[in-house]
Amino acid sequence: MCKHAPEYTKSYGAHGFDFEVLDLSDVTFRPGTDESVHSWFRLTPSYSPELVRFFLKYLECDPERVICDPFSGKGTTSIECQKQSFQAIAVEINPLLAKVSNWALKWDYELTSLDTDFKKIRESFEKYHERSKSMKLEAFLDHFQLQLPLIHNPLRWWRECVLRELLLLRKLCSEKVTPDNSPFFSLLMSEACLRCANIHRNHPTITFDDNHDRTIDVWQEFEDRFTKMRSDLKMLDKHSNGCFVIEGDSTRLSQTLGETEVHRVITSPPYPNRFSYIHQTRPQLFFMELIETAKEATEIDLAAIGGTWGRATSVLEKEFIPPNPGTEGILDYVPELRKNSLLMCNYATKYFNMMHAHIRELKKTAAKGFKGVYVVGNSRLSGVEIVTEVILSKLFVLEGFNLDKIVVFRKRGGKKKLYETGVCVSL
Repeated sequence: MCKHAPEYTKSYGAHGFDFEVLDLSDVTFRPGTDESVHSWFRLTPSYSPELVRFFLKYLECDPERVICDPFSGKGTTSIECQKQSFQAIAVEINPLLAKVSNWALKWDYELTSLDTDFKKIRESFEKYHERSKSMKLEAFLDHFQLQLPLIHNPLRWWRECVLRELLLLRKLCSEKVTPDNSPFFSLLMSEACLRCANIHRNHPTITFDDNHDRTIDVWQEFEDRFTKMRSDLKMLDKHSNGCFVIEGDSTRLSQTLGETEVHRVITSPPYPNRFSYIHQTRPQLFFMELIETAKEATEIDLAAIGGTWGRATSVLEKEFIPPNPGTEGILDYVPELRKNSLLMCNYATKYFNMMHAHIRELKKTAAKGFKGVYVVGNSRLSGVEIVTEVILSKLFVLEGFNLDKIVVFRKRGGKKKLYETGVCVSL
């Protein structure tokens, strides 16, 4: 699987870095789509539960040690930790992903209560849906006291008939569901609203599918998600061990975690590849009414490592952003990339400056005997290769961490010299 890895890893020896090429199966999001809980919410750029299981053993984790994922995404690390009765605390800046992860970590439901709520939703949906068929959109919204999602051009994201049904279901989940069951149905709706959207989902980047001829049955999607999640709950230990996700900023990790000491980190921060998690989750952010304006999304992306949407990009086009003091020699791409593209140079430097800030914060929270792994990918920006794992390794060493090893997983995206690696560090 990593047959090109020897060529790619030549630079590691030049830097004195130990490395290992691992023969793992698919480390992408795909295996998780068939696993309990992990399949409740899909985030295409997330890594696989198998990779988390590998590192739980590799880093010698045990139930007495606190495992942290400072870039939680959809919560893969926390979910797998809870399945194996490990303690986990995670941080996520995206409000949708933070909420989805916490909703996915709640397993102590009474199934009969879920069934009762589902039945109430179904009965009301059938009644209201039949009654509203002849209503024009404006009358429908007025009658049920609803409004279209405030995302730009919502009727491009969803067909009108589909969106009407989704909005009605969201309203019923709010009105008919008992408070204890609200997280279950909120998670269900967060996934269903994207499954019913006019988009392609075979790539990490969401793109419109304007001319599709798919039959979208909103109620069937809702029922299928309910059945799958309920079935998983029957097989799970209802008593969680307190794994949870904090909505916060990992460049301020010590403030976010307070007095909590971290013994292990298993995480995958954003890559410096101009991918925006805010941009990719905006349909759900708007549909679930977590944000109301594009400005709110942009402000989150400005604060996020690797954020690159809207003003988060335009602010990078103005003046040169210098590397953090002491890191100038580490960010060795700067002279060439600055010449090729100030925007891309500033983007990369902002990324590594923020990762440097995170590493410094991590050191404040790391317990004695700390070990961690950061799963990252390299990239090419304006023709310049950004060797993320090498730069990240040097930043860790600069702040007093030991670089134990770089592990190479896979060539990705069908492109030459693009790999995913794990930077393994300790204190």
